[in-house]
Amino acid sequence: MAENDEGIDEIEESAEEQISPADELLDDQADAAEDFIAQVLTALDLEGEAVADIEGEWIYVEVTGPEMGVLIGREGATLEALQELTRAAVQQKTSAFSRLMVDIEGYRDRQQSRLEREARSAAARVIKEGEAYSMDPMSSYERKLVHDTIAEIEGVTTSSEGEGPDRHVVVFPA
Repeated sequence: MAENDEGIDEIEESAEEQISPADELLDDQADAAEDFIAQVLTALDLEGEAVADIEGEWIYVEVTGPEMGVLIGREGATLEALQELTRAAVQQKTSAFSRLMVDIEGYRDRQQSRLEREARSAAARVIKEGEAYSMDPMSSYERKLVHDTIAEIEGVTTSSEGEGPDRHVVVFPA
């Protein structure tokens, strides 16, 4: 019986060691993202570190260090630009589409909490007053977060309206 158990253990270890091409690509993309952001930090003479984490098909890169506010910028504009530059660098290096999210010192988590509160507040206002409410313009990621948050609330619906930088969420009574 012991010999049979050893054979099973060897098969399981062998299976764990095999990495699919998709996983290998994600690992390469995560490494490329970390390398690119490290180069940006060096070019800007900033101390910091970028650590990538893979969750499903997404690569999340957390950047930490002192004085990171300069990389967040006004209303996260510099962070959005850094994310797009990182995504472009990763795609150029790996020749493959990447799903990449860059965060700096937990900024996106704080923004997500703030947007969820604003969305719930807007929904409560619409339910109370019975009139549509237009939220401030926001990025596509932020609009999706608002849509998802309000979708869980009965009595209201949402729609995105406007073009380009003026695109925003409107909350309607259901």
